Amino acid sequence: MDERALRVAEAIRSAGADWAILTAPASVGYATGHGEPAGAGRSPFAGGPAVAIVSARGETVLVAADADLDPGAVRADATRTYPAFALPPGGPGLDGLYLGAVAAALAETGAGGTVAIEPAACPDGVLSLLEGAMTVDVAAGLRDARATKTAEEVERLRACAALTAVGQRAARAAAVIGMTELELFAEVRRALDADAGGLVALSADLLSGIERTAEVMGGPGLRVLAAGDPVICDLVPGLAGYWGDSCLSWTVGPPDTGYAELYAVSRRALDHAAETLRPGITAGAFAAGVLGVIEGAGFHDPIHVGHGIGVTNFEHPRLVPGASEELRPGMVLMVEPGAYDPAVGGVRLEWMFLVTETGNEVLSPYDVPQDLSASRT
Repeated sequence: MDERALRVAEAIRSAGADWAILTAPASVGYATGHGEPAGAGRSPFAGGPAVAIVSARGETVLVAADADLDPGAVRADATRTYPAFALPPGGPGLDGLYLGAVAAALAETGAGGTVAIEPAACPDGVLSLLEGAMTVDVAAGLRDARATKTAEEVERLRACAALTAVGQRAARAAAVIGMTELELFAEVRRALDADAGGLVALSADLLSGIERTAEVMGGPGLRVLAAGDPVICDLVPGLAGYWGDSCLSWTVGPPDTGYAELYAVSRRALDHAAETLRPGITAGAFAAGVLGVIEGAGFHDPIHVGHGIGVTNFEHPRLVPGASEELRPGMVLMVEPGAYDPAVGGVRLEWMFLVTETGNEVLSPYDVPQDLSASRT
């Protein structure tokens, strides 16, 4: 049985439940391997979110629209689908087909007793099928279960990190005076799709110029790159059910003195992260130390220091001052210290780290130069 299903089962038992009805896309993906269509939030062909029915022993049944199912990715012990693309004439409609499939799967499994659910993600229709059952909230338990990665997950995330390196190299190589941010993004998109052998789910911050980079985040637009412009390129591609993340900053041509200093501070903060990230430290203490490098130099970072990553691109824990979560071996964390000055622009640098038994390993296979005169990825 897949270790992820066993972790879900442990969370079910810890919640005092006999079964779980999982409906949050991240939980369903973690338990069964099924992925909702990227960027859709919910499939337009589905009557409701995919459902994973999981026993306290770890057996899993997936309920999903037939149009959305990728049999090669699914790890569930059994699957029940319903027609969603070509609806049967005179039938109960998409919502009815969905709830009918969930009801049938519940009956077949014998799910009952105390049932663990994710209240924020469970549709009213599914809840109505559990009428009379005692329900408990398993969302926090699942969040904690996903926070540390299995060996297979680490390898998938390593592959995602390698894909981000392809995109970062393409961005740096393609950036020239006179092109728009959107044109630059198109070159990145082309490189990622070619490397992955198909369309990649991708979100990105791609900003150029003093004013835009000082705004920290934003997608590519029609702004034209000019000589000396700072650039922030933050790429978040999905691959085989997992996500990568990355960020590099540079200038189009030589940097001015102010931006070179901003970059150096962000790079020192990343060095501090690599030196101090270890099991046993709290997320808050780690984040405060990284921020201390930036703030001690007279700059600020208005966003988090970092976050977990896995079946979603933003997972527990969040690396912010005051966070009490203790970092543990097996966590995979994105650490992205930034330094921003409205008069100079913004810098953000990011690596993917695996927390090990004794410290950490950088999974991102790209260099972050110590200064902007050094060689690029």
